[in-house]
Amino acid sequence: MRGAPNREKGWWIGGGSWSFSWSVSHSLRWYLAGSDRGLTAKQVGSASELEPGDVISYDFEGDGVFNHTTIVTSVVDGVPYVNAHTYNVKGRHWAYKDSYAWRPDATYVFWKISDRFT
Repeated sequence: MRGAPNREKGWWIGGGSWSFSWSVSHSLRWYLAGSDRGLTAKQVGSASELEPGDVISYDFEGDGVFNHTTIVTSVVDGVPYVNAHTYNVKGRHWAYKDSYAWRPDATYVFWKISDRFT
């Protein structure tokens, strides 16, 4: 974790505060896109490239505002399943099409989380 105490920098929690990227999906999406140390990730082209521990950013309305994030917790027959805590979701198909928030214009960003922490 890095960036404390500036809430607009890095990815961190501590001292009774946290960064926007820690708690706001849109902020985490942009943090992952630009981070080159600490928590890092690489954007990949499809869900089939993901493994447990990787992350998906969701823009349900397709308007450029990312309003949800999940973590891949399992892969079954090449299909990622995710957990989230907004409504305590466990083992949901990555596309989230069974969610009341999903819309036909939904877009996704798929993140391979780096296993190197510097």
